[in-house]
Amino acid sequence: MKFRTRTYNNFRTIGILVILVGSFSLSSAQVVFHSIDQLFAYADDNAIILKSATANEKLFLSKVKEKKSDLLPDISASMGYNDNITLQPNLIPAQIFNPSAPEGEFSEVVFGTKYQYNGSLQAKWDVLNFQRIFAVEVSKIELSKAEATTVINRFNLYNQLASTYYSILLTQESIKVYEENVAVSDTILINALNQFQKGTISESAYNQALINSRQTTSQLKMSQNSLQQYYVQFQSQLHTQDTILIDDNFEQFDLINSTSLQAHPQLLLQKANLSSAEAQLKQTKALRYPTLSLIYQNSRTWATDDFLGFSDANELPQQIFGATLSMNLFDFSAERKIEQSKINIQLQKLELESSKIELQKEDELLQLQFKQGLTQLSDNEQILVLQKKNDQHSENLYQSGLISLDNRLDKYKELLNAQNNYLSSLASLTLSKYKIHIRQVDFNSK
Repeated sequence: MKFRTRTYNNFRTIGILVILVGSFSLSSAQVVFHSIDQLFAYADDNAIILKSATANEKLFLSKVKEKKSDLLPDISASMGYNDNITLQPNLIPAQIFNPSAPEGEFSEVVFGTKYQYNGSLQAKWDVLNFQRIFAVEVSKIELSKAEATTVINRFNLYNQLASTYYSILLTQESIKVYEENVAVSDTILINALNQFQKGTISESAYNQALINSRQTTSQLKMSQNSLQQYYVQFQSQLHTQDTILIDDNFEQFDLINSTSLQAHPQLLLQKANLSSAEAQLKQTKALRYPTLSLIYQNSRTWATDDFLGFSDANELPQQIFGATLSMNLFDFSAERKIEQSKINIQLQKLELESSKIELQKEDELLQLQFKQGLTQLSDNEQILVLQKKNDQHSENLYQSGLISLDNRLDKYKELLNAQNNYLSSLASLTLSKYKIHIRQVDFNSK
């Protein structure tokens, strides 16, 4: 049986080539992130979901201006022209023009002018309209809800991006470990093959060394493939075809203060929902309030028998000013709407209180997980250092012929377990750290 040795540099080169080929096939541009905050800044400027949220805010701001404009007077002007092609004849008693005319005789006359021109200016102002007044308040709260939704979208996007970002760093860290494992397992396999050919070990012992080698190689290939998938996922989350590269490490990311957290973005939306329900109740109650409107109209009519003959035209002016006070005396549906609005306020209050407790406990749990992660990572890191030393001693004993291959493989499995525990605790601590870091971001200032 032939076996080809794979070295550390071979796998490192292969891994880099896989990533570069997969990335550069999409785009020649490259974006490099040196920290998580650089990633967040890039997302603020380029993520489509945030651009859409910003556009939605502008839409609601426009609606606020629209509701405010409803409080202003409505002014309209009109111009008209009539050509009376045929003036309708009218019958009047003949005695009006001729007293000697017999009784019951009528004369046919035509009244009116052929051409009529008219112009009108109208103004209407709801001086007191509580429905429109409270509609402005509701629209402002809807704008605040849109702003809170943008904050939540940014918060969720940050968490998604941070998850992928640190998954890439963890995968890169695991690749380094697995590359070392491949080198060690290949060395063990070569020695086992020599001993098997000499007949000093059994076939089962050799097969176990071969299984170990293939398992470590498989782990390395899986990590390299996962790394490429994470980068593609990164491009999807950022909605970009640019090649992404992360030049960062875990040592650069440290929390200055792990206990100071900002208000959770979810609470901003819950409070806005409560304010919206209260404003809608006011607007519903306004259905019972009176409305006072002022009306003014100034119109002119010019009548003439000559087309555009304004010099001989008869001018007929008219002005109207009026005030209208209206009120719904009996509106039983309004009472039902008021009742529904009150119930909605109660539901929003309950939901807000529930969210406050739930999110507070999530923050407390996050703090406990962070403290636990610090302890676990420190312990597993020390254990890994000791296991590496023990594994080196085992390798020396095995090379000296003082222990069997089975004992060497057992000691090597202990090193693999220590590596897995280290990577697992590193992932858990990193998860807690970036969640706390995001909770410390003041999204209201963005």
